[in-house]
Amino acid sequence: MVKVLHVYPELRSAGTEMVIMNLYRNIDRERVQFDFLVMTEGESDSKFRELGATVHYLPKTKNYRRDLVAFFTSHPEYKIVHAHTHKEMGAVLHAARRAGVPCRIAHSHNSRPDLPKIMKLYKMLTGWECESSATHFLACSREAAEWLFPRRHNSAAVWNNAIDLDTFRYSESNRENYRKTLGIPEDAKVIAHVGRFADQKNHAFLVKLLNRLTESDGSVWAILIGGGPLLDEIKAQATSQRILFLGQRSDVPALLSASDIFLFPSHYEGLGIVAVEAQTSGLYCLASTGVPAAADVGVGLFERLSLDVGEDVWCDRLTSLLGRETADRAEYSERAFATDYNIHKIAKMAEEFYLDSAK
Repeated sequence: MVKVLHVYPELRSAGTEMVIMNLYRNIDRERVQFDFLVMTEGESDSKFRELGATVHYLPKTKNYRRDLVAFFTSHPEYKIVHAHTHKEMGAVLHAARRAGVPCRIAHSHNSRPDLPKIMKLYKMLTGWECESSATHFLACSREAAEWLFPRRHNSAAVWNNAIDLDTFRYSESNRENYRKTLGIPEDAKVIAHVGRFADQKNHAFLVKLLNRLTESDGSVWAILIGGGPLLDEIKAQATSQRILFLGQRSDVPALLSASDIFLFPSHYEGLGIVAVEAQTSGLYCLASTGVPAAADVGVGLFERLSLDVGEDVWCDRLTSLLGRETADRAEYSERAFATDYNIHKIAKMAEEFYLDSAK
């Protein structure tokens, strides 16, 4: 068995952690075991432990680099270290190199064109250490690779942020039942969004659009799924009781079945796995150009608009999409199964990669 040590600040229930969770659930755990090195306890620790993972804790202190070297040196069973966030990635991979870890993976999950100049300088400096210390480079999209590994992106492999497509298959019964539960009329037009309430997801712009649409058309409803630091602030900006804030949910697939359009105006995304999930549910996805084109699963349900075109253009396009004929969502779900976002394909590819890298 090959043991892979994933290094991450905290195991929450956010997008990147769920990508790793999906991968671990579907990989052959008799051949490849995932363990984790984190700075602090997270809400998903127990979920990974249930799958057989060991979660190690190494708090970040002023001696973090020294502590990393000591940890890697005292755990020679980890021949593969897989680092996931750019802020500490250089330090992690440099320490792994000093400790003699033979396979050191840098994985880019995001693209941040919006960074202020001082942060771009910080990224450049940490990027040098990352690129010089890693032996392998992975990214969720070509854009994410170019952003984090500007000098090594051509050698990076792209692993699509795949999902268990069957989980997000469109369900007519879920559509009917969840609309009743939420008090949404059967003939309503429902706009959905899934995302952590943080600056990246651009909720302020999103709510402006929803305010206008719900005020101009009494049949329009919206469901916003997720938690985060800006939740209360964004709630206060909503002017309609038909904009529902549902918080963190474990039943996202059913809520997507209950919706008609997926709205995703992020400032930036590495990929935007929730857009893939929405298309798998047969939802048309209207995204910003901050979402990579790679989020299009290729079934005809994805479109991007620049945020620079303004609210009027976005509202007009949403109105047009809400007025179109209802698509055969079950058929779109079936078509999504043939794409490279099927977790079974990516899990097999990742399994062989880890096994080859450990030789």
